[in-house]
Amino acid sequence: MKLVIPAVAEGNMETEVHDNFGRATFFAFIDTETEEIDFVENTAAKKSSGAGVGAAQLCADNGADIVTAYHFGPKAFKALTAADIEVLDLNEQKLIKEVYSDYKAGKLAEAEAGPGGHH
Repeated sequence: MKLVIPAVAEGNMETEVHDNFGRATFFAFIDTETEEIDFVENTAAKKSSGAGVGAAQLCADNGADIVTAYHFGPKAFKALTAADIEVLDLNEQKLIKEVYSDYKAGKLAEAEAGPGGHH
C-alpha cells in the first residue's frame, strides 16, 4: 500500500505535514510494507485554481492507495474518491513520522467532503 502525506518540503520522516492538500509543496509516498519514503513535487500547487484536483491526479498517477491531510477541498475529495483512493483526516499539526505511526495504529478517521473550510 502507498500512503501519501502532504509535506512542507522534500525531506524525511521528520518533515512537517503541510496544512493543505492541494497546496502542499511535496507529497511523501510511504510504502507501508517496506517503509521506504519517496518525495514527489506537487506541480499542481502553483495553479491559480484546480490545485486540489491536480494534486489528486498526481497522487493517482503515482499509485496512491491512501491519502491523509488536514484539509481537502470538495473537488479534491471527489477526485480522490473517484480514483478509489482512501481519504483519511488529520486534526493536529504533526511530523510525517507521527502521522505514519497514527496510521499504523488505526487512529486516523475517514475524511468527509467539506465545503472547503476545514478545521
